[in-house]
This record gives sequence, C-alpha cells and structure tokens, in this order.
Amino acid sequence: MQALSPEIFEEIQAKLRRIENENGVRILYACESGSRSWGFASPSSDYDLRFIYVSPVRRYLQLSPWRDVIESETNDLWDISGWDLKKAVLLLKKGNASLAQWLYSPIVYRSHPVFMTEMRKLLAHSSPIPRLYWAYRSMAQAHITNYLAGRPEVEYKRFLYVVQALLAMQWVETKQSIPPVIFEELVHSLVTDEALLTEISTLVRIKSSEGEGETGPKIMFPNVLGFIERALVNTQPPVSTGDEIPADDLDAFFLKWIGAS
Repeated sequence: MQALSPEIFEEIQAKLRRIENENGVRILYACESGSRSWGFASPSSDYDLRFIYVSPVRRYLQLSPWRDVIESETNDLWDISGWDLKKAVLLLKKGNASLAQWLYSPIVYRSHPVFMTEMRKLLAHSSPIPRLYWAYRSMAQAHITNYLAGRPEVEYKRFLYVVQALLAMQWVETKQSIPPVIFEELVHSLVTDEALLTEISTLVRIKSSEGEGETGPKIMFPNVLGFIERALVNTQPPVSTGDEIPADDLDAFFLKWIGAS
C-alpha cells in the first residue's frame, strides 16, 4: 500500500479541525475509504475521507429535523463526508457494509481508541454477516449492470470494483466474518487459480500505474469474466442467527459518546 506523505496527513488534520470549527462538532473517528484503503489507488485517485462526529447535545433534543451528514469537499482531489454518531449507530445496527469498511480501514486519520473498540464490538454483536453478504453482492451487481454488461470496453477500475465486492461476498459466506478491507488480503486468501491471479495482478498494476479512467477490451481478461459469472451463481447466503444488539447497549453507547450518560 502506498505510504501517505506527512504533508498530506497534516493537510487532512487541518481539514478535520476546520470541519469541527465550522460545524460545531467533535470528530471521533476519521479514515480513508475507497481505492486508497483497498490498496490499488492510481496516480489520479482522490482522497475519500470519511468520519464519524458528535453534535452538541441540544441538537439531539430538537423536535425539528436536522441534517446528520456533513459534506465538506468534492473535487478532483478530495471527497470528504461524515455521519453524525446517531446516524452511524442506527446504520451499525443494520450491519451497514460502508460503516464496516470504515471501522476496519487500514488508513486511519483520527481515532479515539476506546470509541473504535466499542464500535467494532457493537458491529460484531449486530450479526451483520447475512446483511454484508447481500450488500457486497448488490455492489457487484450494480457495477456489472451499469459498467460491464453489454460493453466491449470497460474501465479497468470497474473490473476491480466488481472483483473486490465478490471476493468480500465470498469471504463473508465462507469465513462468516467481516472481510479485510485491503484487496491483496482478499485475493491471497481466496484466489488459488494461477491464471485468475495473473489477470487480477495485471488489472491492479494497470489501475495503480495508469489512471482512473483507463479502459480496454474486457475480453482481454477471460478468467476475470469467468470468475464474475461463477461467483454470482455458485454462492449461498449465510444463515442469520437472528441475534440483535440489545437496545439498552446501543442507548448506553450513544449517550456516553454524546456526553449525556
């Protein structure tokens, strides 16, 4: 995985402080999402900065609705957004795939260690495995429908996004646990076919060295196409345990971190 320069890291810290000052919030956790966290960023990849924040207590007591998302920047270099803790906790209860990836991102910009530990523990107790399976399957299917199906040429990054989602789906199905975020770990744990490994490595090399929009004929990667087809057919969703996080545990966690316990 490409190392983060000290200059970029400090710039991100400055952006987080500015978000807190401009919005009157406290950021508890911030991380990288997307291709940089997966380990195959290209030279033109932007920074997908994601964070979880706490609002002033009085805001949670308001009767009128208020926005529970902060979107700070969206341009060629930065994609910055975060969720209020209440929104994050409600999504955690559902086993949200995006939140799971945030909490296990290998690139963390800010973290309260106790907060992250407690969030991960709650996520594990939410029995998210069946939900994660369907979330990753839906991600793969959406990319196939929108970017691969019926197109002789495709963006190489779309191939990787589909493979990443399907491998995460297979991990959830076979290992019954939250999949690693780093793409290389998924590949080396689940892919044994040498021809498929070679094609995946070629896609990663092209994506990492060329650009975000690099395209080519998809027939150049027959083993990847075959994997995609088989993965969607030869799979069974995990059986739900039916367990849920006790409401009292969620309430206690939420009240603690907004400072109202």
